[in-house]
Amino acid sequence: MPLEDWCLAHARTSAKQHSRITLDDKMAFFQQLSTLVVSGTPLLAALQMAAEQSQSTRMRAVLNEIAERVAGGGSLYSVLGDYRGIFEDHWIEVIGTGEVSGKMGMVLCELNQQIRESREARRKVTGALIYPIVLLVVAVGVVVTMLWFVVPTFAAMFREMNAKLPTITEYVLKASDFIVANGLYLVGAVVALVVAVRYYLRREEGLRRVLAMGISLPLFGDLIIQSAMYRFASNLALLLKSGVPMLETLSAMSTVFRGNPIYRDAMLEVHRRVATGHPLADSLVDTRLFTTMMTNMVRIGEESSQLAPVMEQIAPYYKEKMHSFLAKVTKLMEPAIIIVMGGTIAGLMLAIYLPMFEMAGAVK
Repeated sequence: MPLEDWCLAHARTSAKQHSRITLDDKMAFFQQLSTLVVSGTPLLAALQMAAEQSQSTRMRAVLNEIAERVAGGGSLYSVLGDYRGIFEDHWIEVIGTGEVSGKMGMVLCELNQQIRESREARRKVTGALIYPIVLLVVAVGVVVTMLWFVVPTFAAMFREMNAKLPTITEYVLKASDFIVANGLYLVGAVVALVVAVRYYLRREEGLRRVLAMGISLPLFGDLIIQSAMYRFASNLALLLKSGVPMLETLSAMSTVFRGNPIYRDAMLEVHRRVATGHPLADSLVDTRLFTTMMTNMVRIGEESSQLAPVMEQIAPYYKEKMHSFLAKVTKLMEPAIIIVMGGTIAGLMLAIYLPMFEMAGAVK
């Protein structure tokens, strides 16, 4: 077969298949479904076409099951309710209102946009934190490598010369001896600590305690609260704008904060208080977890019966505030890490070369 024909036969017209269901798979599904429905494609045919185009084998199987049940007479809302482990509760509520109101295309477009903005915000948070973390890990790795492999070579040379060593060199040699003697145990301890922390955070009690401490800290607390305000405003606007009743909206909002048990419980308490006749703004104030600006804007929206538009306007404010805060923090962290670790490495180099300079001076 000629090279050109082989290349054309192996053209990458489709992405590699995978078994897991990722957020990108869900976004692709809603993107395709909204595009097809808006263009006039019947819902059943749109579901079948979206299933064929899915890159996830498991997602394709799930969508085929959903299409079969919809073909059998079930509503998309009721069918999706059996797949809440894959689709978020508030997504399902939005789709349900789209079916009832006959505005499925518009609702799917709004939902797809909201999911994209949420993922973009999450990516920016992750991306802003990755560089300082990688920088710190590399710097610590360099220091440990020097103490474990480089310093012992010079230590043997100093002992053979029986030279009097400066105090800083003595400390560095002792640290090096400790790491050489217990290096494997230290690596095992670090791995065990990482595993223990991950296990602790997977437990709701542990995650709750860490978040409670994080909220009270100057920098991490601001980031957690601003992120929660953005998620609250954007999702509340989406649900109300789609026509979901207030109590059902608040019930679905608790699932928005499924990964944050503190705000999840706060939303459940807000739902209970609103159900008994309390205003939403007062209920939010009582949780002491929402900013003054957020509660004031909610009160304005309630009094003017324009809560959805008000939340739609304030969500970008918190999104931008969160991103600018992250940029400011990372800009402060990077030079601080560089200065500290640069000073540490410089101290190690000074401890190694200072005795050599002294010995060279003594020889002269």
